[in-house]
Amino acid sequence: MKKPFLMMLIFTLSSMLTGCNFIEEQKAEGIINHYYRAISDGDYEKAFEQLQLYDYDARTGEGHYTEGTTLSHDEAKAHYLKKITTLKEQNYKLIGYEIIKVEYEDGHSFWHHIKLEVEQNGQKFEWNEVAEIYKGKLVIGEKDDPYAKYRDGKMHVENDFNRRKTAG
Repeated sequence: MKKPFLMMLIFTLSSMLTGCNFIEEQKAEGIINHYYRAISDGDYEKAFEQLQLYDYDARTGEGHYTEGTTLSHDEAKAHYLKKITTLKEQNYKLIGYEIIKVEYEDGHSFWHHIKLEVEQNGQKFEWNEVAEIYKGKLVIGEKDDPYAKYRDGKMHVENDFNRRKTAG
């Protein structure tokens, strides 16, 4: 009598834990799909709304997505759209993407591996990158695509990064 009960308890608990992760994975995939579709469609304002924005100094490597940005929403949006201008100037076009794998670190934290198909100046490339969700927003982990930095949530504030951090 105890053994079937124990087995049922273990099964129920593992189903509950797996279910929670499954729901979180589905939420993450929804955000990922909204972002990459928006980039593919050229709707950069919609893509911007999916991103976790954070201050980052490319010179020193300072800044982390958990810290957010000191820029106002309008300043951050203007900065992002300025970064997008570089993609347009380089004739960069995302023509396809695929979520190829979900990787777990500790049974709870996870990120998605994304395969991108990009066309630049008529030449096609396949790039890989990782994406994770932080507080309901997308964090792009640059991997292969040399132009990912022009569409991610990093708010490059090289000239006044330290001033903003100490003033805030």
